[in-house]
Amino acid sequence: MARKKNIKMSRAAVEQESLLNRITTRIRHSLELQEILTTTVKELRNLLESDRVKIYRFEPDGSGEVIAESIKDNNLPSLLGLHFPATDIPKSAREMFVKARQRVIIDVGLNHQTINRLDCPETGKTLAAEDIRYAKVDPCHIEYLRTMGVYSSLTVPILHHNQLWGILVCHHTQPKRFSDRELKIVQLLVDQLSIAIAQSFLLSQARQQASDEAIVNQISSLLHSPLELAEIRHTVLEQTVKSLAGCGGRLYIAPEGVNWPAELYTCGQQPQHLEIEKSEFWQEIMGLKQLLIVEKKEESNDKYSGIFSDIQIEKHQEKGLIIANYIIPELYAISDIFQSPKLKSLSSYFLEFSIRSILAVPLQYRDQCIGCLTIFRSEIETETLWAGQCDSEARNDRPRKSFAAWKEIKKQQGRNWKADELKLAKSLATHLYMAAMQRRVEAMIRHQASHDQLTGLANKLLFNEQLSLAVVNAHQNAEMLAVIFLDLDGFKNVNDTLGHAVGDQLLQAVSWRLTNCLRVGDSIARWGGDEFTLLLYNISSAQDVIDTCQQILQSLCTPFHFEEQQLYIKASLGIALAPYDGEDAETLLKNADAAMYKAKQKGRNNYQFYTRAIGNKASERLVLENNLYRAIENSEFLLYYQPQIDINSGKIVALEALVRWEHPDRGLMGPDRFIPLAEETGLICQIDEWVLRNACLQNREWQLMGLPPMRVAVNLSARQFQQHNTVQTIAKILSETGIDPEYLEIEITETIAMTDVKFTVSVLQQLQEMGIRISLDDFGTGYSSLWSLKHLPLNNLKIDRSFVADLMNGASGAAIVKVAIALGQGLNLEVIAEGVETLEQLEFLHSLKCDMAQGYFFSKPLSVIATTELCLENREWKLTSTPKSN
Repeated sequence: MARKKNIKMSRAAVEQESLLNRITTRIRHSLELQEILTTTVKELRNLLESDRVKIYRFEPDGSGEVIAESIKDNNLPSLLGLHFPATDIPKSAREMFVKARQRVIIDVGLNHQTINRLDCPETGKTLAAEDIRYAKVDPCHIEYLRTMGVYSSLTVPILHHNQLWGILVCHHTQPKRFSDRELKIVQLLVDQLSIAIAQSFLLSQARQQASDEAIVNQISSLLHSPLELAEIRHTVLEQTVKSLAGCGGRLYIAPEGVNWPAELYTCGQQPQHLEIEKSEFWQEIMGLKQLLIVEKKEESNDKYSGIFSDIQIEKHQEKGLIIANYIIPELYAISDIFQSPKLKSLSSYFLEFSIRSILAVPLQYRDQCIGCLTIFRSEIETETLWAGQCDSEARNDRPRKSFAAWKEIKKQQGRNWKADELKLAKSLATHLYMAAMQRRVEAMIRHQASHDQLTGLANKLLFNEQLSLAVVNAHQNAEMLAVIFLDLDGFKNVNDTLGHAVGDQLLQAVSWRLTNCLRVGDSIARWGGDEFTLLLYNISSAQDVIDTCQQILQSLCTPFHFEEQQLYIKASLGIALAPYDGEDAETLLKNADAAMYKAKQKGRNNYQFYTRAIGNKASERLVLENNLYRAIENSEFLLYYQPQIDINSGKIVALEALVRWEHPDRGLMGPDRFIPLAEETGLICQIDEWVLRNACLQNREWQLMGLPPMRVAVNLSARQFQQHNTVQTIAKILSETGIDPEYLEIEITETIAMTDVKFTVSVLQQLQEMGIRISLDDFGTGYSSLWSLKHLPLNNLKIDRSFVADLMNGASGAAIVKVAIALGQGLNLEVIAEGVETLEQLEFLHSLKCDMAQGYFFSKPLSVIATTELCLENREWKLTSTPKSN
């Protein structure tokens, strides 16, 4: 009898050894983990004659799923594919599975459990002999097994990298005792499974790495292909989105200066009506490196933690290291944007296309970020089969009543970003960064060869190419273009007196103003030194060029400020028109240069057309001159008036008469459009007399209407003032119009007054003796000396509008106005501030005891009718008044 028992035991041992060999062989020859797991549970069930053997794998959240199962004759229901909540296995049991590699045998009928520990829980060292302990089973667990139909079980932990990967469980519908041999075989099989899991993990990593390398190589080849840049980047974005299982993506290349504007490439689903890269979140992550650069100090980097606490962000923050030394870019992986406070304000924009997850990767090296790669993922719907329903709050108090499967469906779920996906995204972003920077460097080299380093404008070489091409296109399309040669007046004095550093700053500021005067598409270059060339494409007439030149001259009227220096700079411009003044670049430039010198000969600070450009399209100036003669004959001029206000009383005390030209074709024209031409042609004297006569007539008419008497100020030109009969002409007009001389005020500029001081004093004395008031206009912009001012017979001093405009912009502007007011008061002159446009300026002038003010704050120049209405109202302006609209 004993012999038969020994033979039976020997056969069992052989079968067990055979089983172990089969599984070990399968592990060695198979590369698929699932196949190994399925074979293991099947063979092990046969060996142990179990009713069910299952392998249960844990998820990161602690729940688990049965991923392999073998059942005998349907003795027990299948649990394959079912999930179990984390609370089914207590935390203490999980810890002991890892620390002691303990296996548990339960006999439900006897309410008895046997715990075998292979390792010491305290030290983790393998025990020489198994630590076997016995205990009662928790009543809740007994009921749990009975509900499942199980009366004995064996549970063995499966470890991987010292973590609890899963458990192997054998279930029996009847009581079952396990021999030591069987337990050793089971343990050996579990150890083999751990090897298989490690093998599968390494294989999966190798496959993923190979796949990622293929993707990276493909993207790298695209980035360096000879295709158009836009096509390359769009294709790369599409491939990247596909590789990362996205539903859409964006590649944003940030701008750099004025030479490289921002570029945006998109594919797939996109948030509508949203420039996400301009949002606070994207702006912040693209600048995060600068925020995280830390110096080598003893303090910890903990102060940077939590900047994006809701985001899965990989940060390299080892104490004692400088973060900026890392090449690998940061990643911002958001699984659910609706749960992210940082994106709460943007979530509605993503809702339309059900975008739920975002991966943002700045294109960054150290603290330099040149853009961002963003991948979107749509929301998903998940289905989970759970093993039996149970009240989660009572799960630890009593077991579930059934293990029948129930399906949990979750909608509008975000997808997590896996570690291998983040690694791939990093690699792709690095290649995108390097490719973009390479192109920028190449573009920079090309740019430096064709542009001026100081101003950033095109240089002579590039301008010649642009002009040559433009001439050909203009000839083919029968268009006209203009070349302007510009030279700064007096620039040499700036370099000689203030140094080349200030001179360079001035050139940069001038180039910026000139560029702003051009239309979109026109070209400008620094020709050399203080010379600039401009190219105006497809102009319709010479008036287009005149408008641009006048805008340039006007823009240079505002002073430049450098290191507390206030500089005034003017320019002379020469114009050549194609095809009239040349049909090639060289001829046009030569003729424009010649015209520029003519502008200098005519007093600088003006523009001149090339003299051969007298034709239908280039004779606008000549036509204007002819029209000016006609205007005098046909009385096409009219007067506008701007009130001068007593700052203390707020009352109108005088009106300045300003001439306008009602051109029959061009409409109302300001004096800047025709007065310079009138001065050059000598017609200005006739215009001055007309203005003086009509201003006096209008003032007399206002007095007859019963309006309070007030002065009318009239400007005299330099040519008119220097006429030998100026005093007689004024006296004659006063007599003919019947106006009292005390109601007439004559304004002359500093430049006029200082041209011939002796002559000026003589004329002004005669006018004052007649009772006419005298104002020195544009004070501060000329070259008057204190001695000259002392001897000039004046009544008023008018502070130029440029100083008033600069009044609130710094100490220097305020200081000049203070000195001017103090000077006027010291000479017993009334001081008038021109160009007052804001309440702040008025309050400041009032605090300085300035007498009068004039400007848009009170009123713009008005027609006769509007001025009459204003005077009838006898309007008073107080310091609490609000500015008037222009």
